Amino acid sequence: MIRAAILALALALVGPPPLDCPKGTERRGASPPDDFEIWCDGKDPYGQPRREGPSRTWYDDGAPWIERVFHEGIVDGPFRERHRNGKVAREGTYAMGRKVGTWRLYYESGAPEEESEWREGMPHGRFVAWWPTGAIRSTGRHCGGAQCGRWQTFDAQGKPLGEVDYGEQRLTP
Repeated sequence: MIRAAILALALALVGPPPLDCPKGTERRGASPPDDFEIWCDGKDPYGQPRREGPSRTWYDDGAPWIERVFHEGIVDGPFRERHRNGKVAREGTYAMGRKVGTWRLYYESGAPEEESEWREGMPHGRFVAWWPTGAIRSTGRHCGGAQCGRWQTFDAQGKPLGEVDYGEQRLTP
């Protein structure tokens, strides 16, 4: 607890850690209070600027908002968005502009709201959503972007409200 308070105080005094831009790129923008976005700029094959490497954005009050990474001008890598209170709002990974792997959404309290699996920019795999109390709200699965299999919904006390079976679906015809 004391370590966390010291770290928070240090960050408040010295600001966020420096942006580590890849070789051959230049830092652009500025962190608060001078500006609200900082990123690394590289050049495309035609000499035009494009984002390359990490990027950070802040809310108008200077609180951290979005951290992401670019490759060849496209979001590619870890992504994290925060609520205004500083707690994580959503996080996951992009692969060349498409969501992949596990994505998590959180309530402003920090409690989990949803967790889903993604493949090539589409929901594919397990899905679960929670009530703010932590009780499961719904569970199911996606197949290539569509609901598939058995989905269940529960009230805030955990009592089943209903279920639907969407059947199995294939990604190929």
